[in-house]
Amino acid sequence: MKVLITGGAGFIGQRTGQLLLKQGHQVAILDNLSPPAHDGPPALPAGMELIEGDVRRREDWVKALKENEVVIHLADHHDYLPSFSKLFHVNAVGTAILFELLLEKTSVRRVVLGSTTAVYGEGKYRCGKDGDVYPQPRRVDALEHGIWDPPCPICGGAITPMVTDESVARPTSAYGLSKLAQEELVRLLGERHGIECVILRYGAVQGREQPFQNAYYGALRIFALRLAHNQPPLLLEDGNQLRDFIDVEDVARANVAALAELPPGAYNVASGRAHTVMDLARILLRVAERDMTPETPGRYRVGDARHAVPDVSRLKATGWEAQSGLEAMARAYWQWLQAQPNLDTYFEGADHLMERTGTVRVAR
Repeated sequence: MKVLITGGAGFIGQRTGQLLLKQGHQVAILDNLSPPAHDGPPALPAGMELIEGDVRRREDWVKALKENEVVIHLADHHDYLPSFSKLFHVNAVGTAILFELLLEKTSVRRVVLGSTTAVYGEGKYRCGKDGDVYPQPRRVDALEHGIWDPPCPICGGAITPMVTDESVARPTSAYGLSKLAQEELVRLLGERHGIECVILRYGAVQGREQPFQNAYYGALRIFALRLAHNQPPLLLEDGNQLRDFIDVEDVARANVAALAELPPGAYNVASGRAHTVMDLARILLRVAERDMTPETPGRYRVGDARHAVPDVSRLKATGWEAQSGLEAMARAYWQWLQAQPNLDTYFEGADHLMERTGTVRVAR
């Protein structure tokens, strides 16, 4: 099968392309090789064709589509900074250009979209009085006072996070909103024009070779880079946020399964095991054999969901299942990071910019 991977030189894209090549597929990638995800031309395996270009440019899509049968669309702008227009230009407009071209005679019969569980926002909770509820985004005035947990949107009481299936999406961030817009484009235009579409909503993807130069998001790489400079993990809020950390290898397996094995629709791609961010920090400290204590100075990021616990039962019913655990993931990343040159303190510049723009703030 001939497969085009947009963003194919990235963290998830390279893993997916390598797995496709092993299975005998022909792989081309479209990538703009922009920093901080890239610091130069990537070392791609033999047989993988690179088309350098941008999904916001129609002419680059034309060069890349050629005679491919499936597009795995991973090209993505992921940012917590106030770059709102870029989020929508890359994620939504770039996808709209793809579908404009697909309506002209192409050989593409299926699109696989790499999306995110950020489309759920706070997701599903349970209230003892009102049952299952979907809270509103957390109020900034509550966060300013260190009130981290959202209240019941009906009675205002305490609520408990639950696993969230694919049925209700209510983003709390501009990034999540841009990805939901991208999803809706894919769903609407795919159904209308007879193009099969699979939407994969990834949990918190981590793992070996995740670029440490990007210190704006990705808890494992940021914590590990701090440890490499003998600084303790610095956690947002109180560190008790629930996340589903999934290894990039498991995500690549889901991407490959989506080529033909998965029926069209949306699927959560996660490990099915929720951990707190504090759990991750402590596991990494143990793996790295560092005697430090994670710090929680009350910093918070505007637009973050408190908890994100995706329900993976729909994808597991197709035969896919995550294989890597959190400790193995942390160990593999730490061992890889230790062997890397030029481990600069990238987190310092990222922290300064996020604080200067008000993306990250400190509770009173």
